[in-house]
Amino acid sequence: MTSYQPTRAGLIPGRLPRRPAAITALQLAFLAWAAVELAAGRTGNAVALVAVFAVLQVPRLLRLPVLFDVAFLVAWTLQELGQVAGFWSRFPWWDTLVHTALPAVLAPTAVILLIRAGALPDVLKPAGRIQALGAVMLVFLVAAGFGSVYEIYEWFSDLHFGTHYQPDNFDTMTDMTANVLGGLAGGVLLVAAVGRRRREDPPA
Repeated sequence: MTSYQPTRAGLIPGRLPRRPAAITALQLAFLAWAAVELAAGRTGNAVALVAVFAVLQVPRLLRLPVLFDVAFLVAWTLQELGQVAGFWSRFPWWDTLVHTALPAVLAPTAVILLIRAGALPDVLKPAGRIQALGAVMLVFLVAAGFGSVYEIYEWFSDLHFGTHYQPDNFDTMTDMTANVLGGLAGGVLLVAAVGRRRREDPPA
């Protein structure tokens, strides 16, 4: 089984890992969905769906465990159901759901990239529960940081460009809480995935 150890180059030599056919089919469904939106004249939605299809290739390109493919599929499907299918306006709680799901996959992926780039020490080889907790907290803090920056962007846009991203403080705090909970879940996901891979891979 192909291992993924952090490197400064950021990529592991060798062939890209194979993925189950079901994952590939679900990813291709975004292109089919984009074709439907394009045929209906909704070009913006079609472009967004094609962009998401490209994002869904990230776990394979980074040689992450299949668990990340599944997590990316779930999180970005929720995002596009909100953006393209209008779930944000139909279900008031959908925005909070997306604010929880996206950091759960983006924060651990960001941590892996930062480790591979040499910007962070490798915390993904915890020798015990305390170090594993530290790795979870690192992902949590990355999610909290990115989430805070995004909320600042929304505030700045509302203040200077007349948008209405933040209707009230309750919405802002709900989004920030969802972000950090998603980051916490993502940290647990990453540490669990790494632990499983280490148990399955033969020693070098």
